[in-house]
Amino acid sequence: METVEGQIIEERDIIDVTPEQPEKECKTCKQKKITKEQLVMLFASFYILFAAIYGTIKIVKEIINLIP
Repeated sequence: METVEGQIIEERDIIDVTPEQPEKECKTCKQKKITKEQLVMLFASFYILFAAIYGTIKIVKEIINLIP
């Protein structure tokens, strides 16, 4: 048994990757493309974000113009 930072690792817990054992693909490699609904939601969220920023700037400018 080997110890790593205070934890005991047993032989059955150690995974030995040998050349004859194929490596599994990670989940990110199998990701699907963005769907149409996700793309629409992305554009809508950016529109709302930039509209909020633009509106805030306009309101601040109007408030500054009201101060004599």
